[in-house]
Amino acid sequence: MGGGISPGMEMRFRSLQTFTAKLPLIKADWNFPLVGYDTRTNILSGVILGMAKEVDGMIEAYEEKYDNFNVLMSGGDAGYFTRHLKKKIFVDPYLIYKGLYAISEFNR
Repeated sequence: MGGGISPGMEMRFRSLQTFTAKLPLIKADWNFPLVGYDTRTNILSGVILGMAKEVDGMIEAYEEKYDNFNVLMSGGDAGYFTRHLKKKIFVDPYLIYKGLYAISEFNR
């Protein structure tokens, strides 16, 4: 069984810059308010909190359909938005690398 694929944080930042007339490309930052006070903080809030709410919604949809499941998240950007999730989930930015390493060790 799988899950869902959605645009990542960098792609969201880049699409705002690429497909609008004047929005800048910004870099991720941990420090931003719920309600932004300038273009940069508005983008940070929209992208990062938007991703958190998207994941919350996916978890809720899975809860309605399945009784017992686990949520695992990997990737370097996860730490930016998982702190804003309603539910605590298992997050390891290096999970894929650890799994591939374990497989290579097993196959030696």
